[in-house]
Amino acid sequence: MAALYLVATPIGNLEDITIRALKVMRQADFIACEDTRKTRILTSRYHIKTRLISYHEYNKKSAAEGIISSIAKGKEVVLVSEAGTPLVSDPGSYLVKLCMEKGIKVIPIPGPSSVLSAVSASGLDISEFTFVGFLPKKAGKRKKLLNKLKNEKRTFVMFEPARSIKKLFEEIGDIFGNATICYAKELTKMYEFIETKDLQTLKEELDSNSDLLKGEITLVIDPNPRVLPPFPE
Repeated sequence: MAALYLVATPIGNLEDITIRALKVMRQADFIACEDTRKTRILTSRYHIKTRLISYHEYNKKSAAEGIISSIAKGKEVVLVSEAGTPLVSDPGSYLVKLCMEKGIKVIPIPGPSSVLSAVSASGLDISEFTFVGFLPKKAGKRKKLLNKLKNEKRTFVMFEPARSIKKLFEEIGDIFGNATICYAKELTKMYEFIETKDLQTLKEELDSNSDLLKGEITLVIDPNPRVLPPFPE
């Protein structure tokens, strides 16, 4: 079926790809990728010969025109991000919006997500949660957003580069106090680390273990400080 297929790809472990995702990627006329080098690792692993083209933040408007034209001619086009579910803190919103304006069908192919992986393993209240994505790089804007979240009663999730985690933890401490945080690093990869503790304990662990300051970090934060119950013996 001619359409834009939003295909979720592994966030680390290549075995997390779904059977449906592989089928769609194989039958597509081409795959639009945020990073063709990373996508080629996946397609090579599963012997997918479909042509790859670049689609990223810097060429999204020009590339979208070609993609829309191809689908209008009956082609099947897959969109993948660097890893995980497309459009979650990744480019693609412009293309999807354009497809809808043109009456082109958009079909999501669900799969891996660092947000849901971290949330599900956090042990925190996830009956409701807010996804923040990446915080602004500028200190003023970042603190403004954190202060806004101070009034948030729901658990919230954010991405943060490992190199700036210590600085962020200082800011969180100033605004939220000793909040409870799930620190999820390198999800689904060899050095996966998932731990939920109070902010002060996590800061001490980061100070004593530099390996925790490497890789990709997803934080799940309970803005209401509380003491986690001990695990049963």
